Amino acid sequence: MTRYKTITTAKEYLSQIRDVNIRLKSLARQRQSLEDALYNISPKLSHTPKSATQDVHRMDGLIAAKLDIESEMETASIKLAEIYKTVSTIPAAELGAVLTYRYIDRLPWLDIAKELFISESRVYQLHREALAAIEEVLDSE
Repeated sequence: MTRYKTITTAKEYLSQIRDVNIRLKSLARQRQSLEDALYNISPKLSHTPKSATQDVHRMDGLIAAKLDIESEMETASIKLAEIYKTVSTIPAAELGAVLTYRYIDRLPWLDIAKELFISESRVYQLHREALAAIEEVLDSE
């Protein structure tokens, strides 16, 4: 099970969004592979005799692995929701927008400036203010 590290800065906290999303995609692929394997070993009606060396515990292992993956996916989803909620608590709409564009949508600085109709240097300034606001929220928890 993935353990999420203790975060020391707002930037590290927000950067977890990327890591958690990557982990969720990886877990979804793993879950799909396990589901495919479970489908392929599930009993099917056939006139072909069963193998004498059939692994009777394979299905149990695959089901257990799938449950572990689903539990980890749930933990990661909860962490992601927590981060999104923290971003949404910032009262200034511009600050929240900068964080959303930068850490959730993964936009480059120039694209954020274009989206908000402001200069790139103003985006950097808002980003610093938004990080300070996130640190205040994290410190109050």
